This record gives sequence, C-alpha cells and structure tokens, in this order.
Amino acid sequence: MTPPDGRRLLPALLAFERAPGRYPVARREPRPLFAHIDSVMRLAAGRVVEGLPADASSNLDLRRAARFFVRTVMLRPGADPYTVLGLTPAFEPAQLREHHRLMIRLTHPDFEAAGERWPAGAAARVNLAKDLLSWRQRGQSAHSCSGCLSAAAVR
Repeated sequence: MTPPDGRRLLPALLAFERAPGRYPVARREPRPLFAHIDSVMRLAAGRVVEGLPADASSNLDLRRAARFFVRTVMLRPGADPYTVLGLTPAFEPAQLREHHRLMIRLTHPDFEAAGERWPAGAAARVNLAKDLLSWRQRGQSAHSCSGCLSAAAVR
C-alpha cells in the first residue's frame, strides 16, 4: 500500500468530522479516508503513521477526528465485516490480524480512555467480524455475512 498523502488525508479527516452528512459513506466517500483506512485506524489508536508528519499521531484533533470516523462509519449499525475491520475482499492475513488488533485496542472496554465511549458491543462486533472473515479466508463458506453483525449487536 502506498503511504498516505498528508495534504489530502488530514484535511479530509477534519472536514469529515465537521460535516459528516456531506459525504455518501456508502459510496466510500471521502475517498482519501477510505483509500487509507489503515492510516485512519492507526491515527485513531495514537500510533505513528508512515508517510505523515511525525506530530500527526500526537495531534489530539486528528486523533479525535479519526476516532469519530471509526465510530460513525466503520462501526455504524449494519456495517458488514469488511467495513468493521477496514478491509477489502482481497485482504491479506496480516492485514486481518493488524486491523483486528487496532480495532480491539480502540473498542475493548479494558482499553477505554476516560470519558470516551464506543458503541455498545463494539468489541464483540469486531471479534465477530474477524471470525467471519477468518472463515471466509480459510475457504470455509459460512453463511452470508451481511446480517450477522447486526444480529450480534442486538444480543
């Protein structure tokens, strides 16, 4: 994957936080955020992102905006397993592991930052998405994944 262009990614992240309704996320807009969703996830987790300015990972405004994107887009109700983990159907096993780790680090109640809440059952949805995509990756055809995460969120 190519390193993100900070001149496009960072302003897009802040613009999305200010006015999320302007973007048709079902059509994967804003494009820079979806094209570099792994970088958005790393910013949300406070990790260094190769290709971005060194201070980007410690910038609280960027971190808050990245967390907002994760919360409102990736963890939105009805999101499919690929969206929950920020993956495409052609993902690699290492991407699945890394994205799962990042999302659990963000959503698990044991890692919750003071005053910050993630949607109820978010960590369980992340784990279910990982399980479903792991089965798919191993060639086991589980059933259709589209309704699984919604049903799990209700439990």
